[in-house]
Amino acid sequence: MLEDKRDRALQAVEFLISSEGFGFKNLTEFIDALDIEGGDNQTRAKLAKLHQLRGGRIVKGIFQNAPNVQKEITQEIIQDLAKEGQAIQRFLTRSSDTPISELLKTFSMENLGPKLQELAPVLWRMLREISGNPEKDSQRDADLVLTTVCAMVSILRSDRANNFQAVMGLFLLASGASKRETEVLHHAGFCLSYPAVIKHLRQLSAEAKEIYRKLLQQCMCFIVWDNINIAFRVEAQRLGSKKHFDNGTTATLIPNWDPDAKSVRTPHGTLPLNMKPPRNTTDPKFEWSDEQVLPSPENLIQLTCCCKWQLKRIALERIKGLVHLRTHLESCPRVDPITPHVTEQYPLPAMHLEESSIDGTLQVFERICVNLGMSNVEFEKHGLMFTDGDLLTDSLINKVESARRNSNQPIEGMKACIRRFGLFHCKMAGCRMVINEHWGKPNLKQPGGGLWWENNYLDRANMVAGWQASKATEWKPAHELLQISVAAHVIDGYRIFSNTEDLEEWATSATWVDFEKVTNDVYEKLFSTKAYNTLKNSSYRDTVHENNVLYNRDALFYIELVHAIKVGDIGRVTNVLRVWMIMMRAPKTMPKYADAIFETLGRVATYPEKLRRFFFHNWLVNLTGKRDGFKEVDLLQEHQNFWAKIIYSAKGTNRSWEWLSMITVCIFELRNAMRTVQKSFKISSLSTQHTVPDMSKEIETLAEALKVNKVQEYVSDRRANTFVKAIRDLLEEGSKYANTRKAFQIFRDDSRRAVNLGYVEASLGDTTPNDGPDDVGDQEDYRPSQDDLAMDNEEPYDELEEFVRFVNTVEL
Repeated sequence: MLEDKRDRALQAVEFLISSEGFGFKNLTEFIDALDIEGGDNQTRAKLAKLHQLRGGRIVKGIFQNAPNVQKEITQEIIQDLAKEGQAIQRFLTRSSDTPISELLKTFSMENLGPKLQELAPVLWRMLREISGNPEKDSQRDADLVLTTVCAMVSILRSDRANNFQAVMGLFLLASGASKRETEVLHHAGFCLSYPAVIKHLRQLSAEAKEIYRKLLQQCMCFIVWDNINIAFRVEAQRLGSKKHFDNGTTATLIPNWDPDAKSVRTPHGTLPLNMKPPRNTTDPKFEWSDEQVLPSPENLIQLTCCCKWQLKRIALERIKGLVHLRTHLESCPRVDPITPHVTEQYPLPAMHLEESSIDGTLQVFERICVNLGMSNVEFEKHGLMFTDGDLLTDSLINKVESARRNSNQPIEGMKACIRRFGLFHCKMAGCRMVINEHWGKPNLKQPGGGLWWENNYLDRANMVAGWQASKATEWKPAHELLQISVAAHVIDGYRIFSNTEDLEEWATSATWVDFEKVTNDVYEKLFSTKAYNTLKNSSYRDTVHENNVLYNRDALFYIELVHAIKVGDIGRVTNVLRVWMIMMRAPKTMPKYADAIFETLGRVATYPEKLRRFFFHNWLVNLTGKRDGFKEVDLLQEHQNFWAKIIYSAKGTNRSWEWLSMITVCIFELRNAMRTVQKSFKISSLSTQHTVPDMSKEIETLAEALKVNKVQEYVSDRRANTFVKAIRDLLEEGSKYANTRKAFQIFRDDSRRAVNLGYVEASLGDTTPNDGPDDVGDQEDYRPSQDDLAMDNEEPYDELEEFVRFVNTVEL
């Protein structure tokens, strides 16, 4: 049967080429005729179907009988692959003026894969067939592998087709890969050579400088700077090489937020130089009134409402039975909130200049102006510039303004600067004030003896605290202790005034009216000055309970400030600052911060309304744009200082300020490159991320201890009262300062008049005792540690290990 079909097919072929057939000279002419365009569509459709059904067998037969045909077709496929390779080459080749920062910003393996598949469909399909059409699994993504292979092929065609390799090279550099490791991967086509990567790094640094200079030409900006001290250690001391400290300064440029236009770009001249009142005296004297610098009745009402809200928030978060009431809690009463927006930050080159003197501060500011490309003429166009920093920076700028008050130059006389002290350092100082005042006597294990007792009861690590301590208390453990302690005191307060032993049972059935009533009782009788004054008038003094009420009030002020900063309500922040200004006036506390707060609020009160609004609404920044994403300006600079120290700790020839100056301006770009590549390859960070451990167990334990020992209840015959010393009411003690002879002396005009008394015999002089504030025990100078800075969850300290490897392996 099959032989009959074959015979008939051969006869049909012979008929086609015979003189009696269709007139074809041979079979070749017949095949060529099939390729001629046109003809009957139905017939051509049948022919196309034949190719689809039997094309493979036909081609296979041709390859067997005519090997040269296979070579021709293979060559055509190779030519198609070459065209696809050219397309990939063009796609992965950037123009010479493409910024490295733009390359890093736009890099995405998720977008690169589909694009390469579109440009090289044959190559992609061949690679998938060669690899056995693998399926995506948790261990390996086939598309990522194929994308990498295609990208690696491009650099063989041209060294300029290196978009992929450039990003990978910077990623490896930032991740701490050594020169040897990078060179191995370079020869494999995965990344650029080590010298090329360093060249790209220098270009990235140059681009960063150009970016912030162009930004300053477009809009108003402000700067923050801070001194940096780095230990330089050597294994063996030699002449010219010994252990020492290198002192320098780092700075950051930040665009002004326009609170009126709700814009992250403020036009030049919005705050002209003449808005700043002239400095005519050595000390910063200004006209002020009590309402401008002291807490007004309105401020106190606002602060009270916010403190009550904090009690509600903590209770709803920590008392499980109140879960059904959480939706009833509205946001905290707003006073002067900053509109959420995304703040941009541009690090400036690190400077080997120390700001610890007037001349040093001027040199720092002049170098910053040089880096920014700013002259006196540019400042006239730009307008006023806020300068932020810690208390030292604020004090030094004040001294420069005093010494150069007769100069009218924006730079040389710093006439363009509007100084602000850092709220982060002020927040830490306020935390230490509460801890020190309420620490109690160490090793006194009487319940309610102070924060030392609570810290010891919770078996937490010992802390250096108290006004007589040899050094300032570390902020992180102090901050955590206050968070735990206040929450426990709030829980116990609700237990007391709910009039029940089973707090959870009451909470489960409580209505919002019940909850607000108990909240008012808790505040009025446990967290207010009024409650303390009432207890003082008792027939029998309960020192433990009185101390507890003062602690509750003071600690709640700190909790309110922390929350106000986070949500960006600068009005709530200044309400707490006004109270702290009085408390820090108490003897042996923090008079420097009291002066700084008083002078800042009083000075700003003399500014035009527009300048005041810009001043306050740019005192906090927000890198995420989230409603609860605000943070202090000086905290940003502390983060940069920390990273700068890590960079400067590099081994070998990289320990130089030239290297530090180059790398600090693009440090965020390198960190972003690390994140981008890790995200593209679906790799999580291999370091230990900073997480805040749950404090619930400690809070519950402390709340139970407060309950058992009745620390927050009046006990007339409490045994511990014999051992526990009464603490000061810092508000009462601080308020006495206003009645002293030296009160606000440096901020007031001298009312004395010189009188010619002629010849006067010498006398012993004025023996009036100095009743001003005592600076003994002043602990206002504190440098935040890595643990302190790691409390900011937005900062990627989980990448610290990679960056340490980076700075220790890079070679220039």
